[in-house]
Amino acid sequence: MDIHADFFAELDAAVTSARNGGRRGTALLLVGLGRLDFIDRNLGLGGGDAVLESVQVLLRNQLPGVSIHRLRDARYGMIVPCDDSAEAMNLAHRLVALCSSPHCFNGRDVFSPPFIGVAMARSDRENGTTLLKDALAAMDEARRSHLGCARLYDPAMASQMDSDFHIENNMRSAFETDQFHVVYQPLVDLTSPDANRLIGFEALLRWTRPDLGPIPPDRFIPVAETCGLIIGLGHYVLWTACRQQVEWAAKGRPVTMSVNLSPVQLMSAGIEDAITEVVAETGIDPTFLKLELTETALATDPLVMAEKLGRLRRIGVSVGVDDFGSGYSSLGQLDLFGLDFMKIDKSLIQRLGPSGRQTELVRLTAALAKHLGMSVVAEGIEDDEHLQALRKLGIDVGQGYLFGRPAPPDQIVQWLLPNGMTPRAKLSEA
Repeated sequence: MDIHADFFAELDAAVTSARNGGRRGTALLLVGLGRLDFIDRNLGLGGGDAVLESVQVLLRNQLPGVSIHRLRDARYGMIVPCDDSAEAMNLAHRLVALCSSPHCFNGRDVFSPPFIGVAMARSDRENGTTLLKDALAAMDEARRSHLGCARLYDPAMASQMDSDFHIENNMRSAFETDQFHVVYQPLVDLTSPDANRLIGFEALLRWTRPDLGPIPPDRFIPVAETCGLIIGLGHYVLWTACRQQVEWAAKGRPVTMSVNLSPVQLMSAGIEDAITEVVAETGIDPTFLKLELTETALATDPLVMAEKLGRLRRIGVSVGVDDFGSGYSSLGQLDLFGLDFMKIDKSLIQRLGPSGRQTELVRLTAALAKHLGMSVVAEGIEDDEHLQALRKLGIDVGQGYLFGRPAPPDQIVQWLLPNGMTPRAKLSEA
């Protein structure tokens, strides 16, 4: 980060004062702004700059006498006298509300919700650099939580950042040593008489390190999205899964193949061309390829997203929302996207019970999807009670440990039987 010398001097002075037992404490607030790329795309490059200038004016008016430093990457830094962290966080929340208000550009209102990191100068800090590092960790945590958020530094954040850094460095070399691989979990037709007819697979990325063993996807995928590696990883999964589908189809089992696209992949330039190229290179029939998107991705710039999804569907692939019920989808916008299927999140499925309330929620969700022309997939099916309940609700497709864990291709052969059935997994094996 390119920071002016006077800012570093203020940081060092704040830490020195804290170390010497100064009367008042000092807080470092770092303010980042979101959606600037969206604003530039829609209003031109001057839109983002106008928002940055507007926010700087707001900060100066809110904090008279405090030096407001414009930092790199659309961030502002300020060192503010505060008695304690509670006072610092109260100020941060006021700034969130202030910066979340509309900014006017060429007669139009635009919104750029901030994410703010707060760190207190304490007697145990070494220098201004460590104070800055702590505030950056808090700001990164705020950004990952959601826009319009403020976070106070906690030592656990530093541990998280160190772990993320370690994971990123190891991911960059993992391809060279074949540590990444793709596994496949079966999808079954719940409308068939015995609710066990295999119709497809979902491709899932796994990472196994020789020294540490399996790394959980929910640990390395967010890091890959943050550092930009998700584009390469996503292309690897898509290409591998499509090639595998073609191989199985050549053996007489043309099952569907579902592949997840992260929000970063989906919003990247040329994603439509990349998918078209994979379809051509692997020879997969695009009607057998299903792309699963998160609710978070759909909630980002819905009009632009609807156009992008339309271009994807023209390739011939199916597009649907994954883990519905766990994120930020607006019910009123679902029809805008022209989705082909909806996968109901396992958190809803696994809470099905005799009370009826959760069952009614799943029933209404499925009814909405079918009214909009979508097929319905239920994930996380682990026992016969849930299976029977979902069949009664008219759910089309099921997925879960009851039917099979994610497995490598050499173990999938047992599921590619002539009669199209999957071996039902015992609950004890789930």
